[in-house]
Order: sequence, then structure tokens, then C-alpha cells
Amino acid sequence: MKPNEEPESAVHRAVREELGSILKGSVNESIVRIVPGSYRNRVEERNSASYPGLPACYVLHSMDAVVEGLPDGEFCTEELGEEYGDLDETKVVADEAVSVKKHFWKWVSADSIES
Repeated sequence: MKPNEEPESAVHRAVREELGSILKGSVNESIVRIVPGSYRNRVEERNSASYPGLPACYVLHSMDAVVEGLPDGEFCTEELGEEYGDLDETKVVADEAVSVKKHFWKWVSADSIES
């Protein structure tokens, strides 16, 4: 989540950033339905993955949501760097970037997911 971002807004932004290339339209409340009462957060204290040896405190947020319009089988999405859209200076750099992140998705059973 970004600073001062509400959990519901973060869900819509995350779905737009991660799945927007496959959904082919605006990501809104009619496409993404948040399951009421599913919001959870937990704190994890561990060494930083980015800075080995530095203790870090992570606040992890989760929320269940139903996303309409996803393919039934395996699929691929492209992340085009929309996270830079808020900053004009950084957007210029991002627009000139050559790289695109590809994500490959497949459905798994709910039983196989760790809580």
C-alpha cells in the first residue's frame, strides 16, 4: 500500500497494475468485488531482503476479492510500469524504458495456498 492509501483503493490499484493488461478496460467496483470482512493485516519482523543484516518490520495487508473477466485457463499479463504514473519526472524516464515485466498465471486449488 502507498502512504495514506485506503485498503480498498489499494486493491483496485493492485488489480489494475497486475491484471489490467488482460482485463482490457477500467478496473472498477463492477469488475473487482471485495469480500466484506476479509481485510487482515499482520506484522512480520525479519531481516531485510534488500539490505542483508538490516532488521525490518513489514506490515502485510490482505483482502479477498472476486475479479470478473479473467480467463479460465493459464494466462500471461504485462506490467507496463504504471507505478510511475504519479510522478511526472519519473514518468518521463519510465516512458523511455525498454523493459516490460511479464507475469504468467495459473489457477490452483484453495487448499494448496498457505494462509
